[in-house]
Amino acid sequence: MPSVRAIASRLKVSPATVSRVLNNHPDVDEATRERVLAYINEIGYIPRVGRRITNVIALAYPDEPVRSEYGAFEPALLSGIMRGLEEQHFDLKLLSIRRDKLPNETYTQFFLRKGIRGVVLRCFRYNRQVITNIAEEGFPCVVVAAEFDEPKVNFIRADSYPSSRRAVEHLIGLGHRRIGLAVHNVPDTDHADRRRAYDDALYCAGIKVDPALVMELPAGIPSGEQVLDSLLGLQQPVTAIFATNPMTALGIMRRAQERGIDVPRDLSVVGVDDSDVRMHVWPRLTAVTQDASSLGLEAALWLTQAITMRITAKVSGGCRRTIATTFEVNGTTGPVASAASRMAATHSVVVGGTPATARGDTISSDAR
Repeated sequence: MPSVRAIASRLKVSPATVSRVLNNHPDVDEATRERVLAYINEIGYIPRVGRRITNVIALAYPDEPVRSEYGAFEPALLSGIMRGLEEQHFDLKLLSIRRDKLPNETYTQFFLRKGIRGVVLRCFRYNRQVITNIAEEGFPCVVVAAEFDEPKVNFIRADSYPSSRRAVEHLIGLGHRRIGLAVHNVPDTDHADRRRAYDDALYCAGIKVDPALVMELPAGIPSGEQVLDSLLGLQQPVTAIFATNPMTALGIMRRAQERGIDVPRDLSVVGVDDSDVRMHVWPRLTAVTQDASSLGLEAALWLTQAITMRITAKVSGGCRRTIATTFEVNGTTGPVASAASRMAATHSVVVGGTPATARGDTISSDAR
């Protein structure tokens, strides 16, 4: 690893100037600052802590970390990242960019100040510019679960569009025409793909998309309960629901049990699963499945290898990978029920916490 003096000699500036740039000192003109930062990113420089170079990768969130009620994606992603870092003997730090970055420092200076050698980034649609800016600076980074057209942005994502479209087509093939959509209101690539798959599947089947059947709301079990009550309270209730988040699907299943609605006899439910949530309900959830752990593993392996190659051989290839998802049919989807059965299910009520029309043959439980 080149020293501050070696960098200064290469750029024909003083070691003090390089040190000022690294520490975001104001007494450096902007052109020199940009030249020094560009070079240290090119060579993969990282400051020493004591006598050793840290091997720390950050999982960074441009805004606040995703909340636990969004489901198992974040824990599964973290597990995969840890497995990938273990292979290369790197450590992990969780980082909030919005909270910790100083207003007048570059992203490179921010990461260097934190002792970070590379960063795995989570992204939503409204903070994509932050991701692009980090990549433009040249700091080693890779985005998970989002796709970018900008050539400098490295990403690994799961493409849930084909499997989501198959899920909706599966419901249509079972005779469903009133299909509700419960979509997460956080604007990211995954949920946009699932919404597009829903629209396209209905359009190709000659079914007009009814805005009254589409609900955008935060992911979580309470939202799923709200979805079921709202979509079955319509004058023409739905016969199936596609939920783009696993916790929302669990909320739908729970509320159906409380109201004595048989899944799948009275209502078909399709969810999305990032790990094994679908296995912990009964009937097992029919779901679009993506392996968030694999996304984390691949991201960590690519990033640590890119950092190592950059230091030893000054070579770093780009990463633009897409991992396929699958559609798994289990026990929560079936043919459309008769009109009489649907009417009974729609008008079931809860009295004292017990469904007045409960049959007792559909049981669901939360994910562990």
